[in-house]
Amino acid sequence: MTTSRSVAGREARGGAVVAGVCCLVLGVAILLAVPPVAELPGSSSTVSAVGSAAWCAILVAVAVQSGAVALSTRKPRTATAVVVLTALLLAGVAPGDLVSVTAVPEIAAAYLIAVTTGHRLRNGTAAALFAGVTAATAVNAVRSGTAGPLAALGLGVGQGLIVVGVPLLIALVVVGRREVRAAHQREIAALSGEREALVASAIAAERIALARDLHDIAAHHLSGIAMLAAALGRQVDDRPAARESADDIRAQSMAVLADLRRMVGLLRDDHMAPLAERSLRAIPDLLEPRRADGHGIALTVRPDGADLGAGVSALAQVVGYHMVQEALANASLHAPGARCSVVLDGTGNDRVAITVRNDRAPGPVPASERGGFGLIGMRERAALVGAGVDYGPTPGGGWQVTLELPRERRLTEGVSP
Repeated sequence: MTTSRSVAGREARGGAVVAGVCCLVLGVAILLAVPPVAELPGSSSTVSAVGSAAWCAILVAVAVQSGAVALSTRKPRTATAVVVLTALLLAGVAPGDLVSVTAVPEIAAAYLIAVTTGHRLRNGTAAALFAGVTAATAVNAVRSGTAGPLAALGLGVGQGLIVVGVPLLIALVVVGRREVRAAHQREIAALSGEREALVASAIAAERIALARDLHDIAAHHLSGIAMLAAALGRQVDDRPAARESADDIRAQSMAVLADLRRMVGLLRDDHMAPLAERSLRAIPDLLEPRRADGHGIALTVRPDGADLGAGVSALAQVVGYHMVQEALANASLHAPGARCSVVLDGTGNDRVAITVRNDRAPGPVPASERGGFGLIGMRERAALVGAGVDYGPTPGGGWQVTLELPRERRLTEGVSP
């Protein structure tokens, strides 16, 4: 909007300059053409000869008024005052028929000021121009002896109506058409925004419906899996490994059910507060309870104090939050007592890297240590948001998980703190 207004302002100023030049050229042409015609046999007009003092005074007056026309869009009040005072001064100094040449810049000034100014300024300048043209015409008629005071006043009023009134009416028509066109464009923009809002509302409603359907279908099957796993666990009491596998299946099924219910609840909410609770900014809060319980967890943010969520979608931040949560849970389960570190690296322009690393367990490794469903869940969640995940053992006998979340927009100067 600001750019379009500045462009329109530059165009108006350029048009005023062109109008001023045209007024000067046309005025000079009239001043050069009228005196020779007045000297023809049978002509009743008495005008100043070319090059005479009166003729030169009129030429200077037309030049000054043309300059005021060129500045009329920048300083309308000043331009009006210059045009009016110049006409009055010329009528008093060099009265005659050639004074009517000043009507050319007066018409241009009346039109340009009326087109480019607001309602109040337009009325004031129009009134000033009308009064000035009327007074200048009357003074010129009286001093040149062509009419008496009363007739001169009537002549001045008629001249003012023609020189100021007609351009003002044309300008009002132009301004009215512009305002109608602008109102039509605003109406189109409002209708477009309303249509986009309706589409967004329909999409949101469809997402909620799909989420509910997904929840119902997945909950039905996952509940059945959990029940079958529980039944299987009771039937294999004599085989601890099989019982442990059944317990893992049941635990993972219940975890998926819980995550599914949370996501459905998130889609049903009308505000984004749940996302803020599970964003990249909330990762330090996630670590505090574990630190309070005695777990040694180091947190590193690169660059220091950066907003790592800049450019990362809300769903991708939820995936990153859950990855840290799952990785720390796995470290507690498979390497109890080991020191852990969480690195949030936002130095990349197109990605945010999250690394969770744990050292080797200080004591004996639990017998249940083996690849589970948590890593599979991480990989599936990462695939949903177009992220990359990598995991594996470290040279020191620990474990490391790295997740790279894509940014929705590239940051040209890094991450803003």
